[in-house]
Amino acid sequence: MKTRRDFLKKSISSIAAISPLMGLLSSLEKLEAADINGDYKAIVCVLLEGGCDSFNMVVPTNSSAYADYKTIRGDIAVNQSDLISFTHTNENGLNSKSYGMRNNMSQMSQLFNDKKLSIIGNIGTLIKPVTKTDVLNGINLPSQLFSHNTQRAQWMMGNAKDIEVSGWAGRAADTFYPTPNPYFNITVGGNNIMQSGANIESFEFKKASISPNTMKYYGFGPKSGGGQLGAVYQDIYEKHENSNHKLLSTFSQRRVENLNQQITLANLFNGVESFTGFTNGVHETGVSLGKQLELVAKILSVKDNFPGTRKRQIFFVNHHGWDTHNGDNEHQSGYLSDSLGAFNTALEKIGIENNVTTFTISDFGRSLTSNGAGTDHGWGNHAFVMGGAVKGGDIFGKMPEIKKDSPDAWSDRMIPSSSMESYLATIVKWFGASESELDTIFPNLKAFSQRDMGFMKNT
Repeated sequence: MKTRRDFLKKSISSIAAISPLMGLLSSLEKLEAADINGDYKAIVCVLLEGGCDSFNMVVPTNSSAYADYKTIRGDIAVNQSDLISFTHTNENGLNSKSYGMRNNMSQMSQLFNDKKLSIIGNIGTLIKPVTKTDVLNGINLPSQLFSHNTQRAQWMMGNAKDIEVSGWAGRAADTFYPTPNPYFNITVGGNNIMQSGANIESFEFKKASISPNTMKYYGFGPKSGGGQLGAVYQDIYEKHENSNHKLLSTFSQRRVENLNQQITLANLFNGVESFTGFTNGVHETGVSLGKQLELVAKILSVKDNFPGTRKRQIFFVNHHGWDTHNGDNEHQSGYLSDSLGAFNTALEKIGIENNVTTFTISDFGRSLTSNGAGTDHGWGNHAFVMGGAVKGGDIFGKMPEIKKDSPDAWSDRMIPSSSMESYLATIVKWFGASESELDTIFPNLKAFSQRDMGFMKNT
């Protein structure tokens, strides 16, 4: 079926061939890129920073498969009696085994059974599809495979082959809004590579707290602090226009623009919704996942208060504490489940659960074997996608065999069967990007035949 975007592209090509009016062509190109039809859509990226052990979050329950899992995982294996079994539709025919989630993930398990959440099996950073033989011979391996910073950066740049000067959400910002939209990329999880490099910086809420509902409380205040340092900082704000120092001028200009947004968004939280079920959790560093997701829900409840008509937004959330060298991720996985459950309830209260897709990413997976206390850095990993537009209740991608000498593993680390680009591109395609725009947002996507993993509905 031809879309309006296809029609505009064809029109642009025709004009380019017959018209000398390049200004008109340029305007039409911008119209094509900014043509965002239909209802409002948002995507919420939840970074599980540190490398989550998803192999203890989704566990095979068939007798022989569980026995293999138990043997290789040893003292870190989840007891079979502590698993909540679920039934998946196996639409792609790749995953016939049965699985369960650990029993403290009851909310995610319920979301799965309600077809509001799906599992994406064994994805990771790839330069191109590889076989186990390729990996054993060192062919086409991403750089610094087990490095937190490098692997996390590749996920957030959306490219495991080349170093990018921008993140994939930053490139999406320029693609969807050639005329910069300051409220397209919003972070409640701090500065990040994913939303960097766009024509305009991401909009950062510095405090993920729920009250009072004022812009000043979220980090936007007219003053920069007391004492001598505060006075100097304020002086920079006030004298930025007269500075001959280019770096200082640019810095101060950005800060002044940031402060001016306080005035622009002074009434942003008028009519904000109140939500229940969000908690601080356990083993937290930084702002808790629950409070970050609650703030995203509050922002979504007043999305129409942002200036202009905003049809698309990307949110970044950061959940720390997944580097489990010295223990299991039991508490973290339970808290993730509770937080996603509360977030889904909040979206349903607002009435936009079909318009918001929430998904997880992580540095990498974990080793299958125990190091005596926990697990070490791995490669392939499972992810979770939640929302009314998700084909819930199924597993997409090929689940690996979790056992000793697994054909899907490099030593005790899983080799991804699907690329992060295929995973992310599936979400951004639902978000509204065309095939050519996906190649811009994810420069290495062409290396993979699987551009759409099929877990999003055609809405």
